[in-house]
Amino acid sequence: MDLPGGVRHVHLRVDLQGPWPLLVRGALVVVVDVALLAGCWLLGVVLAEGWRPQITPILSAVRSSYRLRLAAALAGFFGLPVLAFALWSFARVSNEVRDDRDLLIRQTLKDAAGAAGALSFERPAAVPAAVAELSTQLDADLWLYRDGVLAGTSTPVLGELGLVDPFLPPPAFERLALEDELELAADGTTAGRPIRIGYRVVVAGPPETQAILAAPQLLDDQAVRQQQENLALTLLCAAGAGLIAAIYLAGLAARGLARPVAALREAAVAVGRGTPPPAFSPGAPREFEPVMTAFERMATDVRTSQAALEDAQRRIAQVLANVATGVIAVDGGLRVTLANARAAELVGGALERGTNLREAGAGEWTAVWNAVAEFLARGASEILEREFAIGGRQIRVQIAPLGPEPAGCVVALDDATALTRAARVLAWGEMARQVAHEIKNPLTPIRLGIQHLQRAYRKADFDNTLRDTAGRILAEINRLDAIARAFSRFGSPAEEALPLEPVDLHAVAREVVQLYSLGGAASATRFELAGEAGPPVEARRDEVKEVLVNLLENARNAGARHVVVRVSAGGRQVAVEDDGRGIPSDLLPRVFEPAFSTTSSGSGLGLAIAKRLVDSWGGTITLTSTLGAGTTVTITLVAASRRPQSDAAH
Repeated sequence: MDLPGGVRHVHLRVDLQGPWPLLVRGALVVVVDVALLAGCWLLGVVLAEGWRPQITPILSAVRSSYRLRLAAALAGFFGLPVLAFALWSFARVSNEVRDDRDLLIRQTLKDAAGAAGALSFERPAAVPAAVAELSTQLDADLWLYRDGVLAGTSTPVLGELGLVDPFLPPPAFERLALEDELELAADGTTAGRPIRIGYRVVVAGPPETQAILAAPQLLDDQAVRQQQENLALTLLCAAGAGLIAAIYLAGLAARGLARPVAALREAAVAVGRGTPPPAFSPGAPREFEPVMTAFERMATDVRTSQAALEDAQRRIAQVLANVATGVIAVDGGLRVTLANARAAELVGGALERGTNLREAGAGEWTAVWNAVAEFLARGASEILEREFAIGGRQIRVQIAPLGPEPAGCVVALDDATALTRAARVLAWGEMARQVAHEIKNPLTPIRLGIQHLQRAYRKADFDNTLRDTAGRILAEINRLDAIARAFSRFGSPAEEALPLEPVDLHAVAREVVQLYSLGGAASATRFELAGEAGPPVEARRDEVKEVLVNLLENARNAGARHVVVRVSAGGRQVAVEDDGRGIPSDLLPRVFEPAFSTTSSGSGLGLAIAKRLVDSWGGTITLTSTLGAGTTVTITLVAASRRPQSDAAH
């Protein structure tokens, strides 16, 4: 190099250090290159395909991934000790540097103390040169303070730049000048770099004559920084190696657990398909042996249950194929899940599995399928029975729920045409027998009365005999008329009934009770009305009156002394309570049957007619009775939507 005074050769020594620091730096460079390449590839994917990361699925996968959790645990296992070692190592290096600087400072101050104490402070101008000369001899920076003020420094340039404190720091001044300490070391900074400064009293005395020598030493010189950098890079490389090892070991452990889990999954899929599961390969972790053993037992139980189920299905199919009833099972969407041959025969079309029920059969079956759909929509829990006239046949339909799960129902179809015809013939035969019996009973007194009149025709008291006999004959004729009207009323078709109307149940009950109370005290039975009026109900006023008259007449014929007609449930319910003879418990199930009567004079149609009328109104009628205590007949009707003026007037 051309320098003033001639050409000079300048030699620079570059410390390449040992192979280990170079290996660490090379490994980190490779890792950074791989990370940069991965980032460039990901950026290319984003720009080319418009891929956007889905944060929520990624976080969910991170939270649920066993491999990631294991990798995080192993990374913590490797990383935390490395981090702790790094902190300890940096602290140790800092402490060692501090101890080395303190030792160097003490030795420098010890060597310079004698010479610095011999300086002549009467000539202040000579002090800086003497300090610089002493610094050159010891190859160390020195500062000299007298009376707390900088008297000289080995580097005047730093003093002129303000990098050397012109005053002794107050803590050091207090301890050395006022507390009589001879030596101390303290931390400081110069030019923004940390230093360690040692102070030693070289001239003792009062503060204004006391001289204190200071020796500064840098705490982060090139050698220290190089040592710290090597340590940081080594620890970073160790942390990266630990992370890679954690990921690799987590992958090994996850694969080791995934193999038996995959084998279990394949076996479960095979069991679900109904095929024999594959055998488990040997070498599975010991922890999985109980699981695999339990799975094999479960697979055996499933195969046994499946065989039993298939056998039961075959038996059910055989039974359904031989029954005379058509059976159809449907799911919640009216799709056929099971149907026997009889059902397909009745419907007149194929009922394959999965067929929609609304598409089966001719259009005349629509009413039946609508009833099934309504049953499913209502979620009924009881069996529904209905009859439909389809193609000249009387089809009896029974619908039963399968249960809450699965949704669906079973539909049973029966051709009841012949049975209905036979039941009708039997009913007419029973009706003819009952009519003949009821008519024959009044005819006997009439015949006997006529014969008596024939014998008494020539006698003197014929007029009285004629009057009495004629009265009895007329009474029996009236009885015949009542019987004929009762049978006519019971046999009248429901289609001829008048439409329903709003009826004030309390008003009709009051009218009937007042009619039966006309006898006053002379009557053996006392009638009473209880309850309050309410909104009208759906019924027919004349028929309601007829039913109540029939019930009160039954109570009086049963020997009741007190009859209460009670209106309740907001005017929707009326009950007739009496204290008559009552009905035996074994006869209660037959009270609403035609021709049933507990008296010899009744036709047995009163309660049957009452039930038929109440059913036509959409209501219910029930009867409870205790032998010797009385009977209660309760009628519950449906509330009307509005109340006409005609009923209000009543």
